[in-house]
Parts: sequence; C-alpha cells; structure tokens
Amino acid sequence: MKYRQQLLMVILSVTIVGARATERAPNPFITHMFTADPSAHAWEDGRLYVYPSTDIKGKGYRSMDGYHVFSTDDMVNWIDHGEILHSRDVEWGTPKGGNMWAPDCVYKDGTYYFVFPHRDAGMVWELGVATSQDPASGFKLLGKIKGGRTFCDPCVFKDDDGQVYLYAVVKAKCYAAKLKDNMMEIDGEMVHQQGVDEHREGPFVFKRKDKYYMIYPDHSKPRNQMQYSMSDSPLGPWEPKGLFLEATNVLTMHGSIVEYKGQWYVFYHNGDLSKGKSTNRSLCFDKVFFNEDGTIQMVEQTRGAIQ
Repeated sequence: MKYRQQLLMVILSVTIVGARATERAPNPFITHMFTADPSAHAWEDGRLYVYPSTDIKGKGYRSMDGYHVFSTDDMVNWIDHGEILHSRDVEWGTPKGGNMWAPDCVYKDGTYYFVFPHRDAGMVWELGVATSQDPASGFKLLGKIKGGRTFCDPCVFKDDDGQVYLYAVVKAKCYAAKLKDNMMEIDGEMVHQQGVDEHREGPFVFKRKDKYYMIYPDHSKPRNQMQYSMSDSPLGPWEPKGLFLEATNVLTMHGSIVEYKGQWYVFYHNGDLSKGKSTNRSLCFDKVFFNEDGTIQMVEQTRGAIQ
C-alpha cells in the first residue's frame, strides 16, 4: 500500500509537469478520483493542504467513505498523500461504513486535529476527532466531541489568540461555540448564528484584517450558490453580504477560502469530470479578490486551466 501511494504521488506530479511548463494548473485539479467539500489550509511548513471528502464512483452520498489529503507548494503540482482515515477506523460508526461527509482540520499546540462527521450505529451524526503531529499522515482516532451530537459539516477556526471555535450544521442551520483547550468538548452551548439566513450547509470561517468571514451555500435559485457574511466577532452577529460564487453544475456546494503566498483562493467542487453527476464531484480552485471595504468580489470560475 505504501509503495502504491508513493507511486501515485510520482504519477500525479509527473502528470502535471506539462501544466507547470506553461504556468497553468488544471481545473478540476484532482482527476484520478472523485473528491468534494474541500477544506484548505496553509500550514507552517510552507505547503497548502486540502482536506476533502471522497465520492465513490457510481454510488450515493451515504457511501462516501475515507479521507485523503492533497498538498502543493506552487498551486500547480499536487501530491495525494493517501488515505488518512476510513470508517473502519471508527469503532463507534455505522457498521456498514460510509456516511463520512465534509471534514475540516486545525493546528493547535503542535498537533493537527482532523474533525469529521460520521453517523453512529443508530444513524445519528457525531463529530469525530483524529490527531497527528503530521498534517498528512499518522492520524489516530481520539474520540467524539462532547456536545457535538446531531451536527455535521464541521468547521474549526483558530483565532489569533489561539482560541478554537467550532461551527456545524443541523437542519440547515449554522451553530457555533468555543472549544475547550482539550479540543474534545464544547465550551458552553452551540449557539444559532444570526445574519446567515440564506445558509444551507457547509460553513467555513476565516479572518482577514480583523474581520471575520463566513462562507456558505445558500437556498436561493439556482440553489447552492456561495454567499458570505462578515462580522467583528467569530460568534457574530453576522452581516449578510450576498453572492460571491455562482452555482456549479451539481446540486451541492461546499467551499473554503485561504491565503497562500500572498494570494487568496477559493476551493469548491463541480461535476465536470462526471458530466454533472452530483454524487461524483471534483475539486476546483480559483483566485479571490477583495474590494477596499473588505467585501469579496465575484469569483470567476475557470474551466480546464487557471492562469
């Protein structure tokens, strides 16, 4: 298995070398498997990492199983580091596996905390945590977040003071709270976030110039456009700012925004490789630009290549 993963890394890099020669990167940028719900982070080692969910070819959402990690240092050549967690590793999960939806990851005090939703044997959502000292390997299951039952689509955001916040979804509503220092317990109660009324699923929070941003798919038509809200506090209240990314050719959306080497990017998914099949999605990214007042400009979705 280790040899196969190493070989895949080489193949992935070689395949994209031609793109680098012309300073172009493919979009979708992961093509050897179906992936969705990307959570992107720039860690201290100088690389950008993406933690997505995995769509299984020819199967539905409930069959989503296992998580891979991808990374780059130039936004052109991407490495698939292999699978870091599978439902077979989760002893409290549903016996038949699957039901591993959009994850997130946060770095705190020398440890990477990989937070993921998974249904238990009673088909109720729980938020699991796996940890490692490496951003792309060695993750071991730590347990479930106390107070995270029934929630899915977690986002874990660390503020400048080191405090980590958890955002998650139940019945299309976004809730949030501080996490305790042990990263396994909610500090207080999950509070419904105000000012994200169009929210449907998949919140992602980031900070820029003392402003907090929450991006999320909406309920509007066409459904699953990406909207955003801004706040002076990580727990709101939030001020809706409207649309910044139009809907793609699948029925779901989930994204993240990250700054890497001085440029901001949005990561999302579409159905280009599966001809629009909503359960076989593929990762994409495009550049993000901000106005002087901090609002986000409309993102131009690219197809095939990114300049």
